[in-house]
Amino acid sequence: MTSASSTGVSLRAVLLGLCFCLAIALGEPYGVLVLRGSPLGVDFTTGAALFLFFLLSLLFNPLARALTGSGLHRGELVTIYIMMVVATAIPSWGFTLNLIPLMSGFFYYATPENGWIEQILPNLAGWLVPDHPDAAWKLFEGSPPDEPVPWAAWARPLLFWSLFIVTIYFVTICLLVMLRKQWMEREKLLFPLAVLPLEMSRQERGSLLSPFFKSKLMWFGFLIPATINTINGLHSYYDFLPAINLNMPVSILRDSITLNCRPRFEVIGLSYLLSLDVSFGVWFFAFLALLQTGVQRMLGWSIGPVQPFSDPASPSVAHLALGALFVLVLTSFWNSRQHFMDILKKSLYGDPTIDDSDEIMPYRTAFWGAILGLLLAAYWLLATGLNLLSTAVFLLSSLVIFIGLARIISQTGLAYCRATVCAPVFTVNALGTSQVGTVGLTSLGLGFAWAADVRILVMASVAIGLKMAAQTRLEPRRLFWAIVLAIVATLIGSAWAIIELAYTYGGINLIGWQFSGLPNFAGNWIIYNMNNPQPPHLWHLGFTGGGALLMGLLTWVKGRFVGFPIHPIGMTLGLTHPIYHAWFSVFIAWLIKAFILKYGGARLYLLLRPFFLGIVLGGFASAGIWLVIDHFTGMTGNIFTL
Repeated sequence: MTSASSTGVSLRAVLLGLCFCLAIALGEPYGVLVLRGSPLGVDFTTGAALFLFFLLSLLFNPLARALTGSGLHRGELVTIYIMMVVATAIPSWGFTLNLIPLMSGFFYYATPENGWIEQILPNLAGWLVPDHPDAAWKLFEGSPPDEPVPWAAWARPLLFWSLFIVTIYFVTICLLVMLRKQWMEREKLLFPLAVLPLEMSRQERGSLLSPFFKSKLMWFGFLIPATINTINGLHSYYDFLPAINLNMPVSILRDSITLNCRPRFEVIGLSYLLSLDVSFGVWFFAFLALLQTGVQRMLGWSIGPVQPFSDPASPSVAHLALGALFVLVLTSFWNSRQHFMDILKKSLYGDPTIDDSDEIMPYRTAFWGAILGLLLAAYWLLATGLNLLSTAVFLLSSLVIFIGLARIISQTGLAYCRATVCAPVFTVNALGTSQVGTVGLTSLGLGFAWAADVRILVMASVAIGLKMAAQTRLEPRRLFWAIVLAIVATLIGSAWAIIELAYTYGGINLIGWQFSGLPNFAGNWIIYNMNNPQPPHLWHLGFTGGGALLMGLLTWVKGRFVGFPIHPIGMTLGLTHPIYHAWFSVFIAWLIKAFILKYGGARLYLLLRPFFLGIVLGGFASAGIWLVIDHFTGMTGNIFTL
């Protein structure tokens, strides 16, 4: 039997991982809310984990090895990174920073004019929100310095929300266990987001530094975004220093749509790792979505207003992409059908010929855990006021979106993306407002905290972690409990940090979106649907079906004709805000890689890979360093990431 030390998931690695998870739980809200700096936990890049791992692998671990003669070995480093990458998905846009302002925002922003007092507040279950009016008011206004935070008012709703979100996380991890072998061993997805930390964790006998940090090409790539970020950071302090502005907007189709042509270095670096058909599919379908949206605006044709969190895409573009996402998930399960039959045999009959020792939990636990978790989550949603049909549509569409996003991240590494139509909106579009009901609409509005602006996801982070664990042969069952500890510690730490910061500074004095934009956005969406009853949106569902048919056709063509240059996965991305800002950088990476492979071959591609990984690292490392500098100087507003 291998020891915990030899497999990396050692006690000291887990304890250090917990320390770093708490640093992310406390530091990310502080950096976003108080410093108003670069959000490093907003997207699938998990910039906070990369920054801290950069410090650990370049400075802290080599220093420990130099002083003591021993340091963390590679398996321990990877264990710590996996815990951090899971933690990064929780404290800001992933969950906590969305949830806490939303829990009190309906009370704080309710006025006789907007109708929230009569139409929203009576529909809020008392156990979902703080039960004391002062608790909500002072979260936004701040409390006197000598007045303690009213934790008694927050304890019950935070407990119930934590039980729900941990259940959702557990279900998605169970599903991931059942999909892992198909994705990693049979389809051999690339998992580009695992490449950089794996390179940083490599160790060389007799050397303090990883070979990765000895590469001159890597440091040359590192310096490009780091230099630009440094110049722009100094511009915030000394306005006589000119800033470097890389924005290059280009208006087309009679100014009906604007092409955002700003290069994003981290996107370029990660997209360089993709196969050409995947990167081509990503930028090609994004460009088509831009043209479709622009032509529809120019002609004045529409099937309705822009959907929440689907902007700037038109509803037709968003629902076409949603249909494509549904097919992506269905084909993923279909391709795994033989493996799922094995899981079923193992779960029902305990078939000893089916080996699940390399999974983080037994197949039987994953199978029955997913079913039990789904039932518990459904019961929780029913208790909030959703009826059975609405609960089924909302919960299943949320899980399908989560699986689809995890698949996209695993295959493309495109860290800037989100659902083209979020699950609460799709539920209303599919069922109509009368079927959902007024209480159900309020419940769906609260669902914006975890199922709407999904730009980072625990399931995707765990998928990256499982790839890294397989590459470094970590002991999987120990790793599961390390992941659980990371989730629990980050949930507790981030909730404490956000509430403490809000009561100290006043939420309305902090960043605008979570404490102002999101509660108003969700409340206005609820009121609009209550005051404008609508049947199921047949046009929207029609475009969803059309997108599914087109995705099915493209998937068949891709599988039938070897060398077909366009990968259909790009169709699932639509034209959300992150894709609008990232597609041009994917195009640049595709063009560069195509040129390199044509004239330099695979050898030149591998030779230049450290340069592009350095570009990724330089962007996030410099953003993190400026957060530290701004903390000590009191400067705010230095933002270098998307």
